[in-house]
Amino acid sequence: MTMTDTATRDSREQDLDALLVRAASGDCDAFVEFYDATSPRIYAVLLSLTGVAARADALLEGIYVEAWERMRGRSAPPCPGMEWMSAIAHRHATAPR
Repeated sequence: MTMTDTATRDSREQDLDALLVRAASGDCDAFVEFYDATSPRIYAVLLSLTGVAARADALLEGIYVEAWERMRGRSAPPCPGMEWMSAIAHRHATAPR
């Protein structure tokens, strides 16, 4: 990984966090943009953890609903946005059914 790669990744993470901050104030468009930017990676996490596409599909919506509800009224995500979403995804995917 080069310094340029690291800078680009850091910038992308900051952009995602900024979207979450806007979403927390009720900006639905920002949350949709956050979803569009992160859902393919979160789906990949879910698929790798569950091994079942239908289960990953079923979990994906609930994860973003939880994120939307938990972000309302916050000034910032509890940690970088992708890390936070990955943690929520992991918890959902590994919870007993």
